[in-house]
Amino acid sequence: MPDGLTVGAALLVAGPVVVTICLSSPRFWRVWTVAREEHLALVAAHRFAWSMANVGFTTATVLTASGLLVLAGSVEVAEGPRAVLLAGAVAYAIGGSLWCAVLAIRNRTTPALAQMVADGTRTEPAETLLGNAMGGLFSTFMLASAAALVVIGATLALGGVVAAPVGWVATLIAAGAFGRFITSGDVIPAVIYGPTLLVGIALLVGWS
Repeated sequence: MPDGLTVGAALLVAGPVVVTICLSSPRFWRVWTVAREEHLALVAAHRFAWSMANVGFTTATVLTASGLLVLAGSVEVAEGPRAVLLAGAVAYAIGGSLWCAVLAIRNRTTPALAQMVADGTRTEPAETLLGNAMGGLFSTFMLASAAALVVIGATLALGGVVAAPVGWVATLIAAGAFGRFITSGDVIPAVIYGPTLLVGIALLVGWS
């Protein structure tokens, strides 16, 4: 396997690994599923874990976007598929930059909201406006990234860069995330790293 392809694959695997490490605090796992009041209380009680979660997702997004760009420049395919892969990687990077903005904003504002609630300070309408703004950024990230991964997965499968079953499963995961978000308006962000993790592992172990 060309060195560039190895580097790209390693970056795709490293991203989810970083997220897993940064989300490894058992006392903090419930923060993603509880109601607003308990969510804010958990963030206030575990500020370091909250920061680590945001740092982890940011790092994973940067590593994944870098991996896709390296992959697009390293694969041995015709110029047409290479251009498609590059366009998909750029689209993912643009969407990922919006996700990084959300992470940076919430890393600072969620603890501040938690403190305001603890002090009995009114949080509206600022909290609703902030939530809507971040929601718009997150929606663009999720739809752009999922669409980009559908294109990338299909191109890799059709081009024989990875084994066809791997490429199509990655494509289906991304398409499922896209469809789920369109219909429900919500998808766990970690899902979006699944297709790239699968592709990275496939390339590293030679499933092509």
